Amino acid sequence: MKYVLGLSLLFCLFLFNCKTQDAPQKQTDTSSPSKTDVQLVGAKWILTKLNGDVVNLSNTELQQPFIRLTSKDNGVGGTGGCNPFGGTFKLKANQTIAFSEMLATMRYCDDNGIESVFMGNLRKAVSYTIIDNELTFKDENGYVLSTFESVDDKK
Repeated sequence: MKYVLGLSLLFCLFLFNCKTQDAPQKQTDTSSPSKTDVQLVGAKWILTKLNGDVVNLSNTELQQPFIRLTSKDNGVGGTGGCNPFGGTFKLKANQTIAFSEMLATMRYCDDNGIESVFMGNLRKAVSYTIIDNELTFKDENGYVLSTFESVDDKK
């Protein structure tokens, strides 16, 4: 039964990543004139900092953790470094965000806790800002949980 459930989850994640995307929605912080025109939805966001610490993957077997939000189904997907994940998100007023229905595969990886902290921080995120090509998620107290950099992966 676990095998069937695991394969079903993996198949669903595979299908999620194969969906076409509509035109991205523009969601940027407009409080500062030095912002770039980076779009929250549709862009690939690479994790650069976790709880304020720079993410260093040089001594691990992990992939670079990333997220991508899609407008068609309000879906979010990516990888925590080892396991792909998917779920949904909801944007609200004043640059607030809520992630839900987050699922990930459960392959064992020696990740020193990076993946579990990363996924936990996504669940805690309630607000975001985009400043100078940098996306930051914060918790309800304004604590910086995760910082990302937008990359162009359309090659």
